[in-house]
Amino acid sequence: MVLLSRIMHPCLFFLVAWSAAGVVKGAAAEDFLHIHPEKPVVEYGTSVVLNCSSSCAPINLETSLKWAEAGTGSTWKSFNFTEVDQWSVAPLCYVNCERTPLDRRANFTVYRAPERVELDLPQKMEVGKEYNLNCHVVDVAPIRNLTVTIFKGGKPLLEKTFENHTKPQPGNITVTYPITVEQQDHNESITCHAALDLRPEGPLLEKPSASQLLEPVAFPMDPLLESPLSAEIGTQMTVTCEVTGVFPAEEAMFELSFAGENLDLSIHVLEETASAQALVHLPSIGNHELICTVSLGPVKRSVNKTVTVFALPKPIPEDDHLKVVVNTTVNVTCKLDGVKSPGVVMQIKDKNQTLASSEDSFIINYEVTTCEEDDGREFLCIAQLQVNGTEVTKNASVKLTVFYAPRITNTSCPSVLTWKEGSMEAFICSAHGNPPPTVECRRDNMVYHIGVQQQIMREHKGVYHCNASNAYGSDAKDVTIVVEFFQLNIVAVALSVLGAAIIISMVTVGYYMYYRSHKVRKYRLKQQAAGNPMEQKCLNGGASV
Repeated sequence: MVLLSRIMHPCLFFLVAWSAAGVVKGAAAEDFLHIHPEKPVVEYGTSVVLNCSSSCAPINLETSLKWAEAGTGSTWKSFNFTEVDQWSVAPLCYVNCERTPLDRRANFTVYRAPERVELDLPQKMEVGKEYNLNCHVVDVAPIRNLTVTIFKGGKPLLEKTFENHTKPQPGNITVTYPITVEQQDHNESITCHAALDLRPEGPLLEKPSASQLLEPVAFPMDPLLESPLSAEIGTQMTVTCEVTGVFPAEEAMFELSFAGENLDLSIHVLEETASAQALVHLPSIGNHELICTVSLGPVKRSVNKTVTVFALPKPIPEDDHLKVVVNTTVNVTCKLDGVKSPGVVMQIKDKNQTLASSEDSFIINYEVTTCEEDDGREFLCIAQLQVNGTEVTKNASVKLTVFYAPRITNTSCPSVLTWKEGSMEAFICSAHGNPPPTVECRRDNMVYHIGVQQQIMREHKGVYHCNASNAYGSDAKDVTIVVEFFQLNIVAVALSVLGAAIIISMVTVGYYMYYRSHKVRKYRLKQQAAGNPMEQKCLNGGASV
């Protein structure tokens, strides 16, 4: 050493000596100065006792924390830190051994258990759509010792640690997990678990969040709104709004409004179909909006229709049954009372044609001069309106009765009737007129019963005088009845009998003569054959040469 000091420069000697002393000091601190616990784990704001021991004295402490002496001995000294209120703490124990300073630090871990663990997820989630599930751990330290786990139905979905978080101060941590739910996830529980692991020197502190249930909702299609496209003022219409394929169907919330007014609803649920029905009163004409909105969790769907409310009063005839005498001029008059929509067309028609027409008028008439054919004629008072491309019609009828005198025609009362004696016949004679006329037929002041069946005799022939009458006149006609009968002719019978006798006699004489001539000829031939043998032989059927 002395040799070195002589050889080396004085400054270089000082540096080497100082380095050697540091090595010695380090080794001496480990051997001659002990601290317990070396890595205290302390909850923020609480107290802890630190013990320093050494064979060297005195034992001193260097720290910014408040402390009090907790005990002392010949080789040790205890320090009570009454309130650990700093997050980064490393108290220093030191001694001087043989004029060499020795020190040791206690590396504190100051912690704070999580104040709250909160799970944040939407109350209801649409099936097939991604949502963020958030877990919040509030006011925890040190974060590097924290582990956050998210569980679904007891199975971990995500576990996250924070080893790279170096700050000792407390903080808030949010862990996010993207989740897509399905219908079968209904009522699955979700929890978030925070674990502050301070082992082996400290405790394992665990805190779970409150459990929450998954509530998936399925709302695949827009609502179906059923209602008329048009309706008449002063009436009621029933509207129905229905959603299908929804889950859970019983939680679907409906809102129906018409012309800006909410409607009272009746809700019905069957399996995965929910519907709402309402009765709508129609107080005013015009186009009104009908809106159905259905909400299920975060999903809201709406559908709307425009309903045209129209006014079309029924036409009123001035007289629904006109009764006049033939050749009288009469007016068929129709009118409308009350509110009507623009564009109403009024018409008067019969079964063949339109007789009168008027648009946007409250009254219309048609003049007719009556004839017999107009009796029983029916007119229609018609009110028409085009609503959304559909024709709406209302009508009332007017019946015309025409009074006129009777008329007897050949069709209703033939001029000549020909009957056969002994047959059953009924005398028919009628007349046209209004009111229906009374018809009476007489012969020689005797009334003949018209329409009654009777056996015909010769006495029925003759000329009958028929008369038809009503309050408006009369008509008359003569009808001749001819009766055909059979009369025996004696001369014709005698001549017929005589002619038959002559014919029979002639036939008899002719036959006699023919018979006689034929028999005589055969006899003579036989005689000739008997006199000539050859002839006889030929007569018997053969000859030989």
